[in-house]
Amino acid sequence: MSLETAKMSSRGQIIIPKDIRDQVGATANTVFTMIALDDGRIIMRKLDAEQIRKDLETFREIRRKTKKVPQAYVDRVIREVRAERRAKGRS
Repeated sequence: MSLETAKMSSRGQIIIPKDIRDQVGATANTVFTMIALDDGRIIMRKLDAEQIRKDLETFREIRRKTKKVPQAYVDRVIREVRAERRAKGRS
């Protein structure tokens, strides 16, 4: 891990030092996410485009499977679980 500094331009741009870019594998058009913490710190993380693609495909596969479940079935299961919980509460 290396400690580097960067200065923000008048347009709000910050240049990530080359050593850091090399360390995280950042190139032109690399996308980062950022969050500001209450104590003045900023956390910045490089998005992993390949992992996002994998996650998206996993989500799509789950979505394809769940589309096949009829809403009436979901409603019935919810009613059964609620009735079961009420019955247990009265015992």
